Amino acid sequence: MAIFNSYLLGKARKSVGNVTLAYVEKKNIARAKVFSRRDNATPPVLTQRAKMRLLGAMSRRLLPIIRVGFVGVGKGTTSNAFVAQNMGAVSVDESYAATMDYDRMRMASGILYPPAVAVTFDDAGGTFSFSQAAEEETDGYALADDQVYAVLYETELNRAKLFSLVARGTGGMTSVDLPDGWTGEKVKVYAFATSANGREASDSQVLTVG
Repeated sequence: MAIFNSYLLGKARKSVGNVTLAYVEKKNIARAKVFSRRDNATPPVLTQRAKMRLLGAMSRRLLPIIRVGFVGVGKGTTSNAFVAQNMGAVSVDESYAATMDYDRMRMASGILYPPAVAVTFDDAGGTFSFSQAAEEETDGYALADDQVYAVLYETELNRAKLFSLVARGTGGMTSVDLPDGWTGEKVKVYAFATSANGREASDSQVLTVG
């Protein structure tokens, strides 16, 4: 609280921002408003907070990928879109510890059709090989020049890497090396497509590694 004299304000009785002005006992007084959290720490609230903490941390680590895969989704940021789309993939236990179901996690979301991609892993060589059949164009939902991407996500290290594959209408093979320090058995693989101009995307799909 502060006491002051003001010839301009006179007997001030109003709020400005987070400060309330009052005139008490012939003195002008300024008080800061106190804001307090009013939501009760109920189980649903604690569950939601746990999910938000996990997804917020993941969105920061995945930001370069999210910016590609969630472009044009909703009215917020791509990070907000990632969080919203993945709420259902997070489970919370009795201790309010959150866990991501990587088989349900989305690395991209949009109106385009997901691309047709298959993947195998050569453990000896440490190489992922992606194969694509050339796809036909489908009324704006799948164009020959759509760019196809693969994402490798190491679940223990919580690290991800984005790779460009062959355009949707071309088809072919692409090989990428397992990043240094990663364990092949702990890598989840996802694929999605974007339009050539990058303004639209497909939903991502988790791939079964052969």
